[in-house]
Amino acid sequence: MIRLEGLTLAYEEGGIHDLSLRVEAGEALGVLGPAGAGKSLLLRVLAGHLPADQGSASIKGLDSWSQRQQVFREAVYLPSTPALEDMTGEAYLRFMAVYQGRFNPEKARRLTEKMDITLTGQCPRMSPENRRKLSLLAALSQDASVFLLDEPFLGLSALARGALMDTLRELRGHGAAILLTSHVLEEVRSACTQVAIIRKGRLVVSQPVEALSLTRQKVYHITFATADEAAAFAREWENAVELIGTRALVAIPASPQALLRTLARYQVHDLVGGREEAEEGFLRYHGDDVL
Repeated sequence: MIRLEGLTLAYEEGGIHDLSLRVEAGEALGVLGPAGAGKSLLLRVLAGHLPADQGSASIKGLDSWSQRQQVFREAVYLPSTPALEDMTGEAYLRFMAVYQGRFNPEKARRLTEKMDITLTGQCPRMSPENRRKLSLLAALSQDASVFLLDEPFLGLSALARGALMDTLRELRGHGAAILLTSHVLEEVRSACTQVAIIRKGRLVVSQPVEALSLTRQKVYHITFATADEAAAFAREWENAVELIGTRALVAIPASPQALLRTLARYQVHDLVGGREEAEEGFLRYHGDDVL
């Protein structure tokens, strides 16, 4: 349903490098990464807004660039900051219904109630959350089998996030394929069947969401007096260490006693961490970037 094979695209300061991902019918892939990792860029390529330099991107077997008109009819693409015209919410929905041609009024009615969406008033005068919910309503009320959603949970209240998660599960239950981006692991864990992490345009890890429960470990962020001391510690500790200047990220599955004994031989300026959370476990993949 959604396929990237060796996708490479140079773009401004970053880009995408040899990225391969697949999403089948009934699956939802959550792509995690910090700002600038290439998450929005890969959605734009899939939606047919940009051509790849190398590799391929396709939707239901259709090339996302050379067959972009057909892709537009098959896939729903929601950018992270969709443009809302100076019209009422109701007028915007009518406009999108004509523009997209797949609008389902019954879906729109149910989602409006679930997410408590306000359709009255001019779009530019709505609160940021209401504008976000309106754009989600226009996208998710369409009868489509592929959804490309850029940061769909951004700016939503807890109630709206829960309703959106329910809606995404319903879409999967009807055989839709979903690719969404996020910088919050818990959102992906709740809404998706697969998770992929990208850093600086490269795929770091891809696995089923169920596997996240197996990655729980304690992660410590240690700041040393000098970069040389951090490097010496990394050579001594050997396993599961990532260096970022004077800082070392260490992932361990058990008691920190051995770590503390080792650190006693160094000048440590700061020691943070120790939480048994999957999200902390994934921070080591992001280097100096923050999710």
